[in-house]
Amino acid sequence: MLQKTVRLTGSLPMNRDRVIRLVTAANSFSANVLLESQGAIINGKSMLGLLSITEDTGRDYTLVISGEDEAEALDRLAAMLEEVWP
Repeated sequence: MLQKTVRLTGSLPMNRDRVIRLVTAANSFSANVLLESQGAIINGKSMLGLLSITEDTGRDYTLVISGEDEAEALDRLAAMLEEVWP
């Protein structure tokens, strides 16, 4: 299991287009993908889960990934989550 803290930024950190890109990328890995913050756990492969955090700008999340391709998944998904969106 690998973990990394990521901060969601931008005026709307989780818009529909970004969520689609993230879910598509997360589902390309066999590893489990979770986002955790303040006791909440969100499935990183779920559109509905990611859409539930649409207005959490500036909030830190712990990206938790476990599975055979976890290192590659962590690098790619952390970069996508930390990317600044307008």
